Amino acid sequence: MLQIGDFMIERLKTEILKEFSLKCCYPKNSFVFYENDLCDKIGYIVEGRLHLVHFTTSGEEKILAELNTGDIFGDFLINSEYPYFPGNLVCLEETSVCFLKKDKLNKLLVSNDSFRDLYLKQLSDKALKLNQHNKILLQKSLKDKILLYINNRITSDKSFIIKIDNKQTLANYLNVTRQSLSREMKLMKKDNLIDFNKKYIWLKEDNL
Repeated sequence: MLQIGDFMIERLKTEILKEFSLKCCYPKNSFVFYENDLCDKIGYIVEGRLHLVHFTTSGEEKILAELNTGDIFGDFLINSEYPYFPGNLVCLEETSVCFLKKDKLNKLLVSNDSFRDLYLKQLSDKALKLNQHNKILLQKSLKDKILLYINNRITSDKSFIIKIDNKQTLANYLNVTRQSLSREMKLMKKDNLIDFNKKYIWLKEDNL
């Protein structure tokens, strides 16, 4: 059964697919956009997953965002004063994307009330996720970062068992090294705070 949020997303998907004209397919590990490319259109992920990745001057990879099927990208940038991608948009798997150019987007926002309302709602939801991520990064200890991340995921996923791609992806999201994350997770498991395997992480029952 669809929740309210899911229903809104499905409606937006219907509106988007009626209006998005250009569809592109990308193989795994290919680049949709490169860092500092101009954002002159927004994209809708029909199927697949993407990472927005920035490489530091020392060559360290930083994941700025993870995008999944149904997500829109470029919406924060396209009407900004500096409409350039802050990182490389890389496909984690074979991915299909529909695009909508800036001029058509702006016309739709004026002429299509349903599209405008749903589009603005997903912008607000995305801003909330960004604020949640920033709040996680502001936690003083890695343990607190992990616990807040799990609790946020429990709320958003409506599941007490949280799926993770791998520890490296989670470490990048928490802005720590994989070694530090693994060490802290083992300590938290020893302290009976969490449990985990290769694919999932969850709070122990006493901490729910």
